[in-house]
Amino acid sequence: MRIIGGNFRGKKLLSPLDNKTRPTSDKTREALFNILDNYLLKKGKKWESISFLDVFAGTGAVGIEALSRGARKAFFIENHPPALLCLKSNTKPFNNAFILAVNAEVPPFHTHPMDIIFMDAPYARQLWEKSLTALLNAGWVDAKTFIIIEVERHEDILLPPCFTLTDDRQYGRNRLLFCELLPNKTSE
Repeated sequence: MRIIGGNFRGKKLLSPLDNKTRPTSDKTREALFNILDNYLLKKGKKWESISFLDVFAGTGAVGIEALSRGARKAFFIENHPPALLCLKSNTKPFNNAFILAVNAEVPPFHTHPMDIIFMDAPYARQLWEKSLTALLNAGWVDAKTFIIIEVERHEDILLPPCFTLTDDRQYGRNRLLFCELLPNKTSE
């Protein structure tokens, strides 16, 4: 596995040998970052102004990809010990990478919402739904936050009621769900 774009393009990333970590494929990351580049262009933003949150980060490949492209800072939420070891090693070159070794369903309070959040929870366990609501309640999400959730292709989707799905794209056995908080909403 390697970084596919930006200043650290080609840098190899460590990955745990266990089967509990399922890194986002290079092909899916490439498609995702093409979408994100277009999204930022439409919003008149540059990577240098973006704060990024990689939830269920695993190796950190997606958040590191954002940093490689110039993101101002990236936070990584991960609590699986083998993945944490790889994540710490993979983020060493970045002084703007912040690892939170916590359960994604109980994130710490944060005073500034993220610009972009990427979530890649273990498939078919409804963990991302719980985590998304918890992130909202802890201050990580507002109506300007762009959220991407990677799920298994045939997984049933149940967004919390205060969120709306804006796009749904398939990539092999994976799907990327794009969603946002409905204006003037909080968790219910």
